[in-house]
Formats: sequence, structure tokens, C-alpha cells
Amino acid sequence: MIKVNDAVSVTATGSGSGERPSMEKVRQYIWARYIDNVKARFEIDEEQALKVFEEHYGKHPLNQDDECFYYGILLYERAFSDDKNRAKYLVKSKEVFDIYRRVSGETEWDVIEDRFADVCDIIEREGLEAKVQAQTKSALQIEGMVYVPAGTFAFGKEGRPTLLSAFYIDVYPVSNLEYKRFLEETKYRRPELWARSPELAQDELPVTGVSWIDALQFCKWAKKSLPTAEQWEKAARGNDQRTYPWGEEQPTPDRCNYSVEGTEPRLLPPKKYEKFKSPLGAVAMAGSVWEWTNTSYIDEDGAQVLKGGCYADPAHPEYLSVWATNWASKKEKNEIIGFRCTKPLES
Repeated sequence: MIKVNDAVSVTATGSGSGERPSMEKVRQYIWARYIDNVKARFEIDEEQALKVFEEHYGKHPLNQDDECFYYGILLYERAFSDDKNRAKYLVKSKEVFDIYRRVSGETEWDVIEDRFADVCDIIEREGLEAKVQAQTKSALQIEGMVYVPAGTFAFGKEGRPTLLSAFYIDVYPVSNLEYKRFLEETKYRRPELWARSPELAQDELPVTGVSWIDALQFCKWAKKSLPTAEQWEKAARGNDQRTYPWGEEQPTPDRCNYSVEGTEPRLLPPKKYEKFKSPLGAVAMAGSVWEWTNTSYIDEDGAQVLKGGCYADPAHPEYLSVWATNWASKKEKNEIIGFRCTKPLES
């Protein structure tokens, strides 16, 4: 049975002024207006509500949330009052309803089933999926980032089917040069590592010596986000079950930056490995630096998942594969951890 937060008994005043509402308020509003079909006790800006969902699902996979039906309902309803985004909202609502039905196992709730049948009929009749795909392909790319399309990919070593919304991800890890620009504009603290190891502060190298919190502050300044573990891995492997970003061939010094036996580990510029980028165009996603993600490491309090391996690791799949996973405390700052950023698909 669906659990509700007693939406119609809420007495909070609305946020119709354009203020960003909380997720709890959004869900209460949707339940009252579009499920119980009563007047909600407060109003919200529905476009702001959609942004709340987009930001939430930029960090948390849709296919792990059995309450994503709220997002699907709002997309469906907005489609009939927003001609500009009608096709996009309908196609997205179908995707969300389908995920909800699979995750929850609920296929007899009329609130969803009626809308799901309706949206499937409209999309097929009007060929909306092809239309939205064409619009997406023609969308302007973001400089320094690559586009990762929506869809299912094989996540983890076991290749678990995982569905993600479309997003952008940086072509390269954030460089020292980019981080220095951030420091100049914000007066944020410099990495202490630069003083101890000046060779790691060269402009063209990935920034290291930054904590998860430091990475979040950079992302906020850049108007971007850290990728989830799932987003990072999809950008690294595309839609197949390859072991490395370039395919199945074993790592070699020309393919990625790792620790070669008999030599001193050394961090090198990521651009050296452009020829062996991922299927979606991201570079240095094996070796170079472990990268912070926005996914918590559930087996350790206060820790975050790391992806990608690093220049001090050996050429072994457990370190350099697309599915390799590590973790570190959010406060950790060392010479082998950096990060890259993501950005949701522009509305």
C-alpha cells in the first residue's frame, strides 16, 4: 500500500512566488492535487518543483526509488500546460512510470496505470520518442563536457541493468589550473599538498589534495555537481559491459596512467590519453586519479565512493576497470584523489 505524508492535513503556506519548495512539500502538493484531486492547502511553482526532482535524481538513481511516481505524475500533468516541453515531459513521464512499476512491483494502481496507458498511446501515435531524440542530438554541447544520453547500461562488475537520465560530464578531471581560477575568485583555501609536493601543482595536472567538501565547493562555484557512482561508470563504459574505457585490451602505459613495475609512480597530464577515451568521449577514466563521487559508501560512516583507479595503482582490473570502486573519508586529502563534474541536461 502506498504510504502518504497526510498531504491534505498540512497547513503550511505556499511557495507560489517562485521560491524553491522542499521535496516534502512537492510530494504533499502532488498527492493533494493530482492523486486525491482536492485543493492543496498551499500552492507551489510547478516548474520549480520539477527542478527539485531533477536535482534530486541527478544525485540519486531513479531505479532505486519506489516513490519516483511523484516525479512521473508532475511531468505528465505539466505536459498538458507547457506546449514547448510537451514531448519531452511525456517521454520522460513514461520512463519514470515504467521505472516505478518495475521497482515497486505495483501494476494495478489506477493513479499510475491510467496515466501510463495514456502516455504510451500518445507517444506511439505521435512518434514523440524519435522527436525528443532528434531534439536532444541537436542540443548545443557544453564546452569541456561530453553528453551522456539517458538509458540503461550495465553497472558494476556483475553488469546490473541501471537506468539513468541524460547528463553531461567533464571530458577531463578538474585541473590545477581550473582549481586555481576557483581559488582566485572565491579566496577559498589552497590545497596544502601544493606546498609539500609542488610537482603536483602543475597547471595541466588533475587537482589533488582536495577533500570531498572541497570538490563540492568547486562544483557549486562552477554551477555543476559531482557525479554519482552510476553516472561516473556510465560515462566510462557506455552501454556495454567493457572492462576498460577503451575496451577489453589490457592496460599499457600509452592507454592510461598507472604504476609500471620498476618505475616511480608519476601523475601525468590526462590529455596524454585522449586516444583511449571512453565510448562517450571522457578521457583518463582509468588510472590518473581516483575521483570523488556523490555516492555514499554505505559500509563506512562519513565516507564516499571513489571511481577510476590512480597513477599509483598496478595494472589490475580491481583498480583500473570501469567497475572498480574504492572509498575514502569525506575529509581525506591526498595526492591520489581528484574529481570531475557533471551537469544535468539543460531544460
